[in-house]
Amino acid sequence: MAALVVQFLPLVPLSFLALVAAMQLYVQERTGVGQSLRRMRWLLLTLWLTMGWSVPGDALFDTAWAPTCEGLAEGARHVLRLLILVWLIRGIWLAVGRDGVLAGLLFLLRPLRWVGLSSERFALRLCLTLSYAEQLLAATRPCTRSAWRSLMAEAMALPAPDGVQLRVYRWRTSDNVVLVSLAVGLGVVMKAVA
Repeated sequence: MAALVVQFLPLVPLSFLALVAAMQLYVQERTGVGQSLRRMRWLLLTLWLTMGWSVPGDALFDTAWAPTCEGLAEGARHVLRLLILVWLIRGIWLAVGRDGVLAGLLFLLRPLRWVGLSSERFALRLCLTLSYAEQLLAATRPCTRSAWRSLMAEAMALPAPDGVQLRVYRWRTSDNVVLVSLAVGLGVVMKAVA
């Protein structure tokens, strides 16, 4: 639902929401905000600059190659949207763990069965991918190209987990309360923005 809400917010409320998401993640994990900013810095900068030069509008300064004010503002909105979602997803991950996130995805992907796709296979592949990603992130950071090559060679040699168990949790009354509260909150925000 957060992904829907952030699409319609202007820059100032979006900035406030980003601050709230950052504070929430900081409470859960002290290094989470700084670590995510450091890891995503080039993506965020590229997104912001690309929007600055590709969205039409008034030029920032009087040259032919100048970015537009509207483009930079739209780029800032996109950067904030991405940060909010990444920080909220990390917060959910820290709160319920890998098993909880995978159980939630398994529940959300149930409609894939209607078209003949297996939600269990997708969840299992995601679990294995996340397992390898955790192992790679736990390794030391390489600085050179040859170090990256050796790290990737080592990663390919890592053993797969012995077993993966996908847990399915029972739907509770509190889940209904949270879902209805989020839907009402989304409606209030959408009405306030419109």
